[in-house]
Amino acid sequence: MRRHQFLFVQGKVKSTYTDTDKHRRTMITIKSFLRCKKLRRSNRLEKIEKEEIREKVIQDGPLGYFDILPIELKYHILGYFSVKDLSILTITSKMMRNLVEGYRGTSHFSRHLLPQPLPHKSVPVDKQADYIRNFEKLGLLLKRSTCLYATKDRLKFIIDFLNKMSCSYTKDCEDISKCIALTCFGKFLHTVLAGWDEAECIRAFDCICFHVNMQRTLTSILTGKPGANLKVEYDIRIFFRRVFLNQCESVQDRGFWLTRILKPFPLVHQARLLFILYGPVVEEEISWYEMCDTSPTGSEQTSYYFKDLANTIQILHCKTQEWSEDDIISVMDELSCIPEEWLPENYANLMLLCGDTITTKTLISKAINGRVLELSSIIASLCGVCSKNGFSQDYVISLTQKILEIMDSAKERVHLITSITENFKELLIDLHDFSSQDDRQHEEFLYMVSAVTQLTKKALHFAFKDMLSS
Repeated sequence: MRRHQFLFVQGKVKSTYTDTDKHRRTMITIKSFLRCKKLRRSNRLEKIEKEEIREKVIQDGPLGYFDILPIELKYHILGYFSVKDLSILTITSKMMRNLVEGYRGTSHFSRHLLPQPLPHKSVPVDKQADYIRNFEKLGLLLKRSTCLYATKDRLKFIIDFLNKMSCSYTKDCEDISKCIALTCFGKFLHTVLAGWDEAECIRAFDCICFHVNMQRTLTSILTGKPGANLKVEYDIRIFFRRVFLNQCESVQDRGFWLTRILKPFPLVHQARLLFILYGPVVEEEISWYEMCDTSPTGSEQTSYYFKDLANTIQILHCKTQEWSEDDIISVMDELSCIPEEWLPENYANLMLLCGDTITTKTLISKAINGRVLELSSIIASLCGVCSKNGFSQDYVISLTQKILEIMDSAKERVHLITSITENFKELLIDLHDFSSQDDRQHEEFLYMVSAVTQLTKKALHFAFKDMLSS
C-alpha cells in the first residue's frame, strides 16, 4: 500500500496522502448525506409525518383551514356574513382584512351594499332608523378595510358610493322630499370620516362638492334673484343638510361643516345661503317673502320660522377662531334684508331666540353706528314679542339700559327713548286701524297694549324705586 507524506522540496511544502486517508474522507462525505435512521420498505410513516407538518402549517397560518379553499369559494362563504361580521373580520388579521377588501370589490358584495327596498323608494317611517343604521355599518366596514389606504384612494370609494346613492344618478327616486338615500349616504360618510383630521375632512368636502358640481350651482343661485329657481334651491338645502349637517353628533362637528359651506362666499351670500339651508319651507319651496309680509301667530309658528336659524347662528358664534363677532353681526344684518327688509317683529323674534349675548352685541352695534330709528323699532317690537310669548319686560328694560350706557351723549339717549315711544304710538295706531277688519290684528293690538302697559309699569317702578322702597 502506498503512503504519501508531506515533503519539503526547495523550501516549499508538498502535500502527500495515503490511500487510507482518501477512503476515510470519502466515507465522512457520504455519511453526511445519509438519513439518521434506517430506510423502511413502507412510506406510511413518512406520509403521516408530512400530513402532520402540513396540518400544523395550516393551523399556524393567517387564515387557518380557510386558506386552503379556492378564492371563489371564500367569497361565496363571505356572502353569508352580515356587514357587521365582515367589519369585525377586518380587524382580526391583515390577511383577513385583505380577503374582505377583495370581496368588497366583487359583485357578491352588492347584496350588502344596497339593502332592500332601495333607498330611493319610500321606506316606512317606523323602519327608517334600522335601515339607516345599515349604512353606518357599511361606513365602519369601509373605514376598517381601507385603514391603510392613502386619503385619495379612500375618497375614490366614497365617490363611488355617492354615485350609487345620489338621486340625480337614478330614475328610481320617486319623491326627493321623502327619499332617504342622501340621509343614508350622510350616515355612511360621517362614519367613515370619524377620527380624520380637519385637513382630510376639508379635502373630502371639496372632493364631494366638486363631484356634484356644487360650487358652480351655488354661484349661479347666490348671484341670481331669490326664488328664481326654487327647485335647485331646495335641492341645495336637501344635499347639504342630509349629507353634512343632519348627521353631526356634536355642536363642534356641525360648526365645522357649516363653516366649510359658508366661508368661501362673501357675507351677503353667506346670509342668503344660511336662509336657503334653514329658512322656512312650504311645499318644497323656500319661503323668501314670508319674513317680509307676515309675522308668526304663536309660539309654535315662531319656532318653525326662526328656531333653526337661531341655533345655527349660535353655533357659528361659538366658532370664535373662524367667526368673529363682527362676522356674526354682519350676517344678522344681511339676513334681515333677504330678499327685502324683514318686519321688525320677525327680526325681534330671531334675536330673542339667538340669546342675550348675540342680541345685545347686535343692538349695541346699531347704536354705535347711529342707526337709532332702526334700533328703536326693534326694541318696540321686542316688547310686543315678549308680551306675546309670556316673557317679562325686565329683559327689555335691561337691554335698553345697556344700550344707553354705551351712547356718548345725553342727546342721543333722549333721541332713542323718544323714538321708542313714537314707535309704540305708530304700532298701536296701525293695529287699531286694522283690528276691526281682522281678528288676528285685533289680537295683535291687545298684545301691543299689554306690552306698553307692562313696559310703562316696569319703567315707573325703576324710575321711582327709591321712593317706593322707603
